[in-house]
Parts: sequence; structure tokens; C-alpha cells
Amino acid sequence: MAELPDSLSATETYCIEALLEAKPFDEINGTQRAFFEQGGLEESNTLLAAETGNGKTFCAEAVVKRALERGQTVGYLVPSVQLTNGKYSSLNKWIDTDRYTLTNATWGDEAGYQYADVIVATFDSHFEAAIRGVDSRIDVLVYDDFHELYSDFRGPTIEKSLAMAMDRDVEICAMSATIGNPDEIAQWLDAELIISPEDRGVPIVERPLEKSGNKTYGEFIADHMAKRADEAPFMIFNFTTDHTRSRAVQIASHSGFKRPETNYREKIGNAIDTTLTDTHQDLIKCLEQGVGFHYSALENDIKQIVEKGIKNGEIQAISCTTTLAYGFDSPVQAVIVADLTRFGNFVGRWEYIQWIGRAGRDSEMEEAYAYPIYSREDAADVFQFDTPVEEKSLESIGSHFGHPKGLDSDADYTTNLESAKTNLEWLLIELVQNGWDSVDALVGFVSSTLYGHYTLRDRLTLGENPMIGSEVQGGRDEIADRVRDVLTELVENGFIEMVSESMLATTDLGTAAFEYDHATRIDCPPVAIKSLVETLEATAPTDPETIVAELAEMFYQCNLGETVTDDESPEFLELLERHDLGTDEAGVTAGVMCWLWAEGIDVELIQLTLDIDVSHVSRTGSQLAEAIRPLAELYTATSHTPPQWLETMARQMDAGITAEDLHLTSFQGIARGRVIILDDRIRNAWQNFGEGTDTIDLSHPTIEKLAVQYENSVRFEQRLISNAEGIGSQTAPTVVQAIEDWIGGDTTVPARPPFTASGREFLEAFGGEKQTRTDGSDSTTAIERGQTSIGSEPRPTSLDDF
Repeated sequence: MAELPDSLSATETYCIEALLEAKPFDEINGTQRAFFEQGGLEESNTLLAAETGNGKTFCAEAVVKRALERGQTVGYLVPSVQLTNGKYSSLNKWIDTDRYTLTNATWGDEAGYQYADVIVATFDSHFEAAIRGVDSRIDVLVYDDFHELYSDFRGPTIEKSLAMAMDRDVEICAMSATIGNPDEIAQWLDAELIISPEDRGVPIVERPLEKSGNKTYGEFIADHMAKRADEAPFMIFNFTTDHTRSRAVQIASHSGFKRPETNYREKIGNAIDTTLTDTHQDLIKCLEQGVGFHYSALENDIKQIVEKGIKNGEIQAISCTTTLAYGFDSPVQAVIVADLTRFGNFVGRWEYIQWIGRAGRDSEMEEAYAYPIYSREDAADVFQFDTPVEEKSLESIGSHFGHPKGLDSDADYTTNLESAKTNLEWLLIELVQNGWDSVDALVGFVSSTLYGHYTLRDRLTLGENPMIGSEVQGGRDEIADRVRDVLTELVENGFIEMVSESMLATTDLGTAAFEYDHATRIDCPPVAIKSLVETLEATAPTDPETIVAELAEMFYQCNLGETVTDDESPEFLELLERHDLGTDEAGVTAGVMCWLWAEGIDVELIQLTLDIDVSHVSRTGSQLAEAIRPLAELYTATSHTPPQWLETMARQMDAGITAEDLHLTSFQGIARGRVIILDDRIRNAWQNFGEGTDTIDLSHPTIEKLAVQYENSVRFEQRLISNAEGIGSQTAPTVVQAIEDWIGGDTTVPARPPFTASGREFLEAFGGEKQTRTDGSDSTTAIERGQTSIGSEPRPTSLDDF
């Protein structure tokens, strides 16, 4: 039996002992002992600061166990949806699900908040529930990976979530390894600060590398790995996805790692819904050399393959963006930080410490290594290279809603003044929309944020009561003045109106902006939403291309970031101009996504036709789908009704196929890749057999051609299995069922978006045709200009192939 602190109550002792029985260890460590001894299980707010790998998760789960024993409801919050899966699994191993309900929630709707005993969710999910008043049952909130409060991406939501929790007197348990000013944050949260007495389980040795010479970063890193091969596995952090991929390719070409036994070509091929792109081919070549790359735009199934390869030891070097910077435990021994700058500015020390903290997560290691690559002399001072990792000082967490006038502007606080005003604008819209209907109410809530805390605190002399005195009133006046200034702009821009001298309300525009922003989570200022609403008003009835171009202009996530030149495809540029679309990135995005991607055109064919990078097309389609689906909310602020085809268009952007072929993908196991395979087989058969039917031609959707093929073939299913690669004995019956439902009329064809041009007709007019390679693969040959397709002749096919 574990030796526990004598100060614990009987209930607290029981909770810890019961939890230990479900774990692979039977003793608590120094961090956990300090947490329990200093009141971590008492009914009060706590902030635990402990080094990575020192057992913070056990402390958090003990808080959950104690809350359940007291009949309380718990929210366990983590940064991302991906991390909720792992946390749910961990809790599910010991929570008695016969007595308690455990749910894995995502942001939006009720998400378990109104019935579960333990809700595992993201920070976004909690704030969404809190602002809409759905979280009223929660008694305790655990904030894991609390350092994300630093981040410009998730930080504003976490700060709002915490303010909302304090406003409702919810108990808070927050924990992190990287907090620069834990005493200040604890004071804000009115929390007991518990600092672990233990050092990091596996110490990190920092060895800066100065980049010089003409070698590329990939070659430079590969040379270093060759000299330090005994320190593998390696993780390389990069700023951009392009660097992540290109450096991995260079490292793989120079690596001497053992070749994995896994057939990664087969694994990747089975995991994707399209034909293999250049990105997939590069990844396969890298994986075959024991090297991988990982970033958010890769398909989820692909990322999981790479992550598994790292964890099982086959992948000895992983080049990644910050997608693996937290919540990913793997046997990495050395971390290489290839990019210490972002847009020309150094990243925060807190980020750097978090990244290198990925090394040495395996307790079996004696030590781990950090290799920051630098070329600027001032990097040594900024990142304190002459100071041991565990002794480096971190920046103080600043507020995401403003920098108080009384706070030293030269102090090392992480307030982003450029985004603070936008964050406050959205906060005021959110609050007014959900019942904070007076200036006093708004000032009161903003005062509970970290911005409010700093403003009130720094108007006081140390030791004075923070609830009295003229200095406190001065702080409140400063907050009130700023709220009124921002509120005035929101009124002038039409988001909020004064219903009476003392009552505020959101306008139709404000309500629409709130709902759209919360449905998309794509960052932009409110005025950008107003601009989009004005476009919808002015262009009605609008066309799909205009919508995509506008979204691509507003949101970088919805922009392919590609242009086309006269040398590459003058015909495509002419088509853009004919339909009043610009030839800039937004116009090219609109043309590619509406006329080619949403028409089910093979991405390799798109790449060969336009000479553009198609590796982000699928991701861009998903982002556009997210931005298009809630556009109906914005139409409520116009004088028009939303087009009936908006949902269909969103589905097409997400799936990359025609409106009619959405019928196929509604069946389990059929996605874009298989639709293209089926279309290729019919196209080859009909072209070589002489069209085979007078009913429809090749430009029709795949499902319509399949229906004709099915009615004119015998033993269709068996021939499908034999001749259509990727359509096996499990998928073929599903395809047949989809065809029979279509023929029988057991489906409703969705409203088709009125695209102004047809990608299929454009490709036919351009002189290109899709043909199957002689090796039987489903890839597409090059588009030719006035010539037959390059490469070998396709093998003869006929209707009997089906």
C-alpha cells in the first residue's frame, strides 16, 4: 500500500488508493505528494506547476475521482479534439461506468453537458457551452495543458472560459509545466499555487547549433543526425508545412536509418480517398527510409499512420510543425528546432521550452537532447542558451484582451496588442448576444479576465485591499473607458444597438456574426464578417464562385495560395476572366475548387493541367465546407433568403465530387478515391469500346454512368471486384446497393450549385483525357496539348470488364 500524507481526509485517501489500483504503479511521486499535501483535493482552486513527465495527470484524475465521490460534475478540458480521445480512454479505464456517465464532447450543441458526470472536452467546447448557458451543471473544471493560455490561437478562449468559470463560482484545477508567472496567474484565479519540488524525470541537455555555410537546412540536419545517430529517434520542429515536407525529403535521402518492415506504400494507398499526390509519394519515400513528416493539412488517417510509426520505433526521424508539440508521447530522444523565428520574429521561450519538452518522455532514457538551430547572434540571449533548460526564465502570461496602462510596457508579458482589440470586440458581441445587456455587466465580466486583473492590481500598492480605494476605482474606470470605446465602434458598425439608455442588444448583423463565428472558428475581425454580409447582399442571387473567392480573400485557410500563369494554362486564365473572376489566388481558388475539385476531377489531373501544388486541395475543400455551411446565418442579416444549394455546395467541397455522386459517398466505405476509380473504369471501357450506349455521355456524373453500366452488364458485381482496383468483395455489394437505390428512385438529388463553368467540359475542350496506365493503377496520365496522352497505351478494356 502506498504511503500517503497523514493530512489527507479518509475520502481523499480512499480516492488516491482506488486510483492507484487502476494504474501500473503503486506509489506516488514527489510532485503528487506535494499536490496532495498542499490541499490539491480540497474544494478550492489550485494551480499545479510541475516539470513534464512528473505525474500531473494522476493529480488531475484524483481531482476527478474526489469530485465524483462528492456527487459533483466534472469537465476535463484539453486543447484539441484529438487529445480528448486519449483522455477519454484514460479516464474510461477506471471510472465505474455503471455508476457514472463519461462522455467525450466536442464544441457545439449540448455535447453531454446536460447529463454526463464527467465531460471530456476541448477549451472551445466549454466556452461554447458556458456562453450559451449549457454548462450550469458543472462543479469542477480541470484545465490540462494550461500553458496554452499563452497561445494567440487558443489563449483567448481559455481566458474567457476561466473568466466564465470564476463568474459562476466553478472550482478550477489547472496544471502545466511552462508558466512564467505562476504566482500572478494563481492570484488571478484565487488559487492555491503548488510548485513541484521535483526536477524533470529525464533531464534535457541543450546543444545549440549555428547554421552556416551553403547547405540547406535539410542537409544540415541530416549531417547532424549522422554524427549523433545514437540519439535517435529525432523530432524536427519547423514553422511551415513546405519546410516540414522538403526537409524530411532531404533528410531521407541522406539518412542511414534501418528500413522499416511495414509496407507504407500499401498503407498510405489504402488510407486515402484520392489517387496518390506528390505529397503522398514524397511521404512514402520518406517512410521507406525511416523518416516521416507530419502537419495538420495531411489527412487524419495519414497522420495516424505516421504517429504509429514513431511510437513503434520504425520511424527514426519525424519532421513536423507544432501539431505534435503537446499531447503526443513518443520515444523521441532528441528534438531539433529548425525554426526559432516566425515571420521574422523569435518565437516565445515558452513555446521553445514546450517543443523541446517532447524529448525524453520515455523514463527509460538517461538524458534527452535539444538542438536549436540559429543564425542570428541575438538568439543566444533570447533563448538563454547559457542557462540550463530547467533554469530558463519564461515570459509572463499576458491577457489576450489588452495591456493595462499601468503595466510596464517593457515587461516581458505576452500580450498581442494587434489581436487584443479584435478579441475584445468578439467578447462584447458574445456577451451581449447571451444576456449581458448593460455596460455595467460588460465591464464586470471584462474585469474578471486577466486583463481586468492586471488593470485592477497595478492600480494598487502592494498589500492594499483590492476591493477598496481610489486606485481600484481608477482601474475600473480604465476598464470601463476601454469597453465603451470598443462598444461605440461596434454600435457604429451595426453589430450592437442601444435598445434604451441602459439596455444593449445585438442587431441582426451582430447575431448573424456571432452564430457564424461560433460555427466556423475561423479567425477574423467582426468587420470582415460585415464585409461578407455586404457581398451577399450586393451580389444576390450570388453564384458559388463569388462565394468561394470572397472566402478565399477573407480566410487564408480557404485559399489554395496558388496562381496560374499564361505559360502554365492560358485557357484556364481565360475561363476565369470570362466569368469575372480574378486571376489572383482567390480567383484561382474559386475556379479550381468549383470547376475541378467539386466536379470530381482527379487531383493529379488538376496538377498536370494547371501546374499547381495540389497537396492542400483536400484540406482547403474541408475548410471551405466549414465556412460555407453556416452562411445561411449571415443571410439573416440581408434582405435575401439563402440559396437552397448551400449545403450541397459545402458537401461537394468536403467530398470533392459532383452533387449527384454525393449519393455514392453517403454509403459506408465509398469516398472520393473510389468514385474516381469507378469513373476511370467506365471511361476506359466506353472510350475503347465505342461509347456502348446512346443514353448518356462521359461528362455525366459517375452514378449515372454506373446505372447505365449496371443495366447493360451481366455479373456486374463479380466483374467489378475483378477489374476495379480498390473495389473488393466488401465494397462491391455497397456499390451495387447504391446503384440499385439510384435506379429505384430511393434517393433525393440535392439542389445542385449553379457553377458557371464545367471543369469536365473545360478539360475536354482543352484536349485532355484520363486514361488508365498499363500497370493497372488508377493514376491519371498527363494532359496533352493537341497530342495523344503521354506514356504507354492503356490496355484494351470493354463493357465486359464490369
